[in-house]
Amino acid sequence: MIPAYIRIMQTIRQEIFSGELEPNQKMNSIKDLSKKYKVNPNTVQRALANLEEEGLLRSNRTAGKYVTDNKLLIKSIRCKEARKVTEEFISSLENLGIHPDELVKLFSEPEMTKAMENA
Repeated sequence: MIPAYIRIMQTIRQEIFSGELEPNQKMNSIKDLSKKYKVNPNTVQRALANLEEEGLLRSNRTAGKYVTDNKLLIKSIRCKEARKVTEEFISSLENLGIHPDELVKLFSEPEMTKAMENA
């Protein structure tokens, strides 16, 4: 089971990568986020602290936390995450005996497409 703070981090990352949370946008308070995620405020604080260490969030001592305004950093971390997901996908396919060079064939053959639609 994935710890709650990691799930929160993943959700906030996704919101940043998708643009739902924009660069320089103020984050909701820890209290509001703990209600949203139904967790202890300390769990939210841990998630936000880790995201700040990564550079995706920044603190303003008197005004809370904000999404970084560094669009290049956001793009870089997003690409790194995409590579990780792709490598996991390829590894899973290889465990099924499907090699990356077979992917186009797998998804373009009419029989395979029909079989996948009927599944």
